[in-house]
Amino acid sequence: MINDVLSLVAIGFTLGLVHALDADHVMAVSVLGNLRPGFGKTLRYCANWALGHGGVLLVSGLLLFGLGVVIPAQMVQVAEIMVGLFLVGMGLLCFWRFRRERIRLVEHWHGDLQHRHWQAEGDRTHGRGQGRDRLGHTPVMVGVMHGFAGSAPALALVPVVAHGNLWSALAYLLLFSLGVILAMLTFGLGLGAAQSYLNQQSVHLMNRLRHLIAFCSVAVGGYWLSQAL
Repeated sequence: MINDVLSLVAIGFTLGLVHALDADHVMAVSVLGNLRPGFGKTLRYCANWALGHGGVLLVSGLLLFGLGVVIPAQMVQVAEIMVGLFLVGMGLLCFWRFRRERIRLVEHWHGDLQHRHWQAEGDRTHGRGQGRDRLGHTPVMVGVMHGFAGSAPALALVPVVAHGNLWSALAYLLLFSLGVILAMLTFGLGLGAAQSYLNQQSVHLMNRLRHLIAFCSVAVGGYWLSQAL
């Protein structure tokens, strides 16, 4: 019995760690943080995405293994298409934003401490809480969309490890979701730290990174659409 529990923990958590770093997942949170780069924003987007993704899987598992309700294949396919459209659309939006904004490096002093940061022309939010986050609940909804799109493979292994037990199935999905959250937060820490470092050290490299992320988002989204349609 103990070995079964340990196996459940190891399988669910490990697969969650790997699943979070799928190309479409990483690209989604990267391009969300590409519009207004910042350590705190990027980390928050990653956390909210993971919560949306995990919430959908838990609800889907409860419906499937508790009530026998299967998510329609058409809904899964629509979610797959929406993932591709989102990545392409966000990548193009980034390029449009880059052309529209004139980014400059602002330097000012807080006492003896020099502070440098990116600021677009017309952006007056610095010093006032950085303004309101216009993306709102978008990262959560994107996570929900990814959860629907990836529900079939994520749920496929549950009957094998749960042996028909509802609580074991939900425990597996919870551990899977925790693995997703941990891996995505780790990625967010790395990406956010890179953004913060480049913001302080190299305007040119930060600009190149933002363009690279936008390009990769369009490329991955285009490939995703070609596979979903």
